[in-house]
Formats: sequence, C-alpha cells, structure tokens
Amino acid sequence: MTSNFSIVQCLFNRDKYELEEMRRILVEAEQDESSAAKLLSEDDMDINPVRTAVLRSMGKIHPAQMDYYVDYMEMFMAAMKTMLHTEAVVERVPCTEDEEQPCYATSQRLSGDINFAAGLIASEPVYLKLAERYSEEEIPEMDELAKDSIEEFINVLNGMFSVSLGERKIETDLELPRFGKNVIPHGSQQLRLRVHSSVGSFQVVMATDEFI
Repeated sequence: MTSNFSIVQCLFNRDKYELEEMRRILVEAEQDESSAAKLLSEDDMDINPVRTAVLRSMGKIHPAQMDYYVDYMEMFMAAMKTMLHTEAVVERVPCTEDEEQPCYATSQRLSGDINFAAGLIASEPVYLKLAERYSEEEIPEMDELAKDSIEEFINVLNGMFSVSLGERKIETDLELPRFGKNVIPHGSQQLRLRVHSSVGSFQVVMATDEFI
C-alpha cells in the first residue's frame, strides 16, 4: 500500500518557504530525503498532507467529485515519487494560469459508473523532463518518445486509479489517452492544480469529461 505521507508537502503546507526556496528543498530532498526531514517540526506533521492541500484548494466547489479528485491527487503525487523519481508538492489553491507555450497535454478518460478524466499540461521543457524521468532516457526535443512516455505514465496511473475504484464497487473502463498542443482546458466540473517539482512546475487537470 502506498503511503500518502510526504515530508516536502508537510513543509509546503505551512507556508514557511518562498517558492524558489521550496524548489531548492525539492531538489535536495530528491538526493537525500533527510535534508527535508531535518526542516520538519512537530507542528508541521500531517499524515495526509496532499489530501489537506487538495481539500483546501477545492473549498466548496464540485462536492460530488471531491472524494475522487482528492484520491486521484494522492495517487498522482505518490506516483511522481515512485514512477518518475521526482519530489513534488501541490498548491492549496486552484490553478488559473495557463502554461507557457509551446506546452503539451496528455489526458485519459474513465467511463462507466462514473465519468472522470485526468491528466497533465506542461510547458515543453517540463514535459520533456517528466518524460525523461519516466523513460529513463535523454529526450532533448519533443518527439514520439516524449509523447508515448507521458501517455504510458498517465495510462498506468489511471489504471491504478480504476482498480482502486473497483475495490469500492465503482466499475470504470479506460479510454485511450489523448494528446494536445497548447491546450486551454475547459472540462466540466474541472479542477486545475499547480504541481511544483524538482524538474519544474506544471498542472494536473481533473474533470468529468475530456478537457483536450
């Protein structure tokens, strides 16, 4: 079972560090997690810090989707560490700004007992870095390997999410991942969240239908 505890998210939730300093902490924690642990006080502790951040960002919006969006983001942030080997934190307010262009989006829809779509949008440099982390290969420019790597990451992650829904007797089918360039997302019941990672920032988008 994947742990939802994150030292860096605990630190980020306490608003003690400016963004540039937080980026340094993420990079250092990726090399040695104890460097972040040394900064953690008893008051900073939260066993579910990603859940805390997402609930804060949602407030009272989209109450019917709240459980799904929170659970998905906990799984996404855990996957950043286990599948992309990347330290990351999520903002506690909805993302309203678009990515610097050129940017690329990858998403996937789950249909069945519920309708759910999720994926990410990142500027080209960050998209390539994330693809490199997943593929463990150098990707100097946008190509099919970059696209396929992020599609596979999202497909594996969303497959795990579908399985977790199935354990709650919520049956879903995965549709094929979708890809787009310079996407401005406009999904129904949409939530956009800014994620800061050791390779740059990007946004995760969740909605009840496709946003690409």
